[in-house]
Amino acid sequence: MATFLDKLKKRLQTWHEERADRMQNKRQARLDAEAREAVQVMEFNGELFVSMNGVPLLAVYDLNETLPEVVSHARQNYKDWKEEKLWEK
Repeated sequence: MATFLDKLKKRLQTWHEERADRMQNKRQARLDAEAREAVQVMEFNGELFVSMNGVPLLAVYDLNETLPEVVSHARQNYKDWKEEKLWEK
């Protein structure tokens, strides 16, 4: 009887581990798809930008600068984009 319960316990443990793996793989696939949709390359004012949810943040030429400069330019690019969207209304 003990061997039957041991086998059942082992199968149940295996099932739980495989289920956890499947759930983790699905979660990672959803996150990957969301990341591909959210972070893209787009053209804005004749230049290529890395964008987040359709908002241009980093120009290609910004990638060679220091981090504080990159962040400053990203903020300015965001403000420019936001102002252009406000003028469209």
